[in-house]
Amino acid sequence: MNAALSSSLAASAERIPYVTADEAFTLMQTAFDRFMRLIESLEPEDWNQPTACTEWNVHDMVAHQAGGYASGAGYREFIRQVINSIPKPGALIEDSINALQLRERADKSPSELIAELHQVGPIAIQKWAYQFRLIRYMPFPHPIGGVRPLRHMLWVIHSRDTWMHRLDICRATGRPFEQTREHDGRINELVVMETAQKLKGKLGTRAITLVLTGVAGGTWKVGKGNPEAEIEMDALDFNIFVSGRFSYEEAMKRASISGDKALVELAFKNFIVLY
Repeated sequence: MNAALSSSLAASAERIPYVTADEAFTLMQTAFDRFMRLIESLEPEDWNQPTACTEWNVHDMVAHQAGGYASGAGYREFIRQVINSIPKPGALIEDSINALQLRERADKSPSELIAELHQVGPIAIQKWAYQFRLIRYMPFPHPIGGVRPLRHMLWVIHSRDTWMHRLDICRATGRPFEQTREHDGRINELVVMETAQKLKGKLGTRAITLVLTGVAGGTWKVGKGNPEAEIEMDALDFNIFVSGRFSYEEAMKRASISGDKALVELAFKNFIVLY
């Protein structure tokens, strides 16, 4: 895309609207439904395939999702997982919770994991969107996500996590990744919004144009002032990178860049958000 043209078409990433409870519910329900369709289509040998989360195979990834949705079934299970997952010094609490979820489901068959997800998924989606009022506005500090209300985890991260793991499993098993502009584009847009927020203190008065291609893509201005550089990248590859699954070097190889190279490198080194 011509740099001047893409810059003129770019919307401000910082002005991307946040979700409402109703939209959060719809995003979570769609992400869940597509995830379930995918895993119900898997063959027995698919469940042992390695994934981009290098310590997990497909079975582990589905076990994590089952445990995650189970935590949304009510305060009791949520608290139980937290208090039984005290992290080691320097470790993230979610890593300890993930490890607990996998340990508790290590011996479950694919059909048992699918059955558990069918049982707890709809309950969790309803509660994440409309309930958990006692904790919704509690601050949730995170070294990647920054300090946000826990509502952000409930309304944004849960659908993003399921979406990303569906992509992981599709790529691990050679399955097509189902996409629509309405759903996948909005998931990606919220990632772009957070990316812009993280870069706000890094770019100063400068800006870049971010062109993401594909069904979920779009064109945004990240930063203030007139863009001095442009990054063009496949939207799915962008999400794989900002989730920490691609190295900096791999991401740079997959992107087309123009303009101030140092500014692009600065942006790339800060392209990471919570999934």
